[in-house]
Amino acid sequence: MKFVISQISYFFTEKDARQNIGTLAKYVAFLATVIALYSVLFHLIMLHAEGRYHSWITGIYWTLTVMTTLGFGDITFTSDVGRFFSIIVLLSGIVLLLILLPFMFIRLFYAPWLEAQIRLKAPRETPEDVSGHVILCNYDTIAPGVGEKGSDFDIKTILTI
Repeated sequence: MKFVISQISYFFTEKDARQNIGTLAKYVAFLATVIALYSVLFHLIMLHAEGRYHSWITGIYWTLTVMTTLGFGDITFTSDVGRFFSIIVLLSGIVLLLILLPFMFIRLFYAPWLEAQIRLKAPRETPEDVSGHVILCNYDTIAPGVGEKGSDFDIKTILTI
């Protein structure tokens, strides 16, 4: 649990990480707005062009089903206006959900997180001008003994955690 908390705190302390999370949140809000707009248009077209009424949950369900390309087929339009609207929802869903959302998640959240992991790892080598040192990357029961033995031979110990 300690590891998860430190990872989450990274995103709140680093300025770039906060900006990335903010950008990702704005995109998710934009996506929610588009879904809401499509749901309202679904109701208007169903009511006026098709003469059918559906609940608001059904409108959201239809929008998400079409945008994610699942297309169960249980709710369909029979008019040309409705079918054209379905095509627009389908194409925008491909772009917004299947292309942009994963790209933005990877670019704004996952890649910076991986870079932070690499940056925070303990160094595995010393600079070239440093010699006569032992690098310990973990403090366990053996580490104090290595440090004591190293001092007997004038070897400095570097401990990185």
